[in-house]
Amino acid sequence: MDMDVEDRDAVVRAATLKALSGPWNAPVRFLGRHRTAVWALSGILCFLTNTVLRQTGVVDSFSAWGFLWARPVFVVDRRFAAIRRQAQAQHIATLETALGARS
Repeated sequence: MDMDVEDRDAVVRAATLKALSGPWNAPVRFLGRHRTAVWALSGILCFLTNTVLRQTGVVDSFSAWGFLWARPVFVVDRRFAAIRRQAQAQHIATLETALGARS
């Protein structure tokens, strides 16, 4: 490994990006880069959908249909968090191995 083992953030970020390489993980990479904006947009879409459904008389109060905008964001966000946790665990294992080799 050509990176300094002690630089936790850089190592975890590199391992996360390596795990997210490939075209199938593009939504996860996008969410990782723009997490706050994606959640804000999802919240706005949920609110607007519920408002439109109530104003048109389709539902009487807030409905689960409006919250469907948040479901894909939540699924992709959980995938991103799982990959990041895995990268952190991998870094800790590398540190333990390096420390074990020193003693």
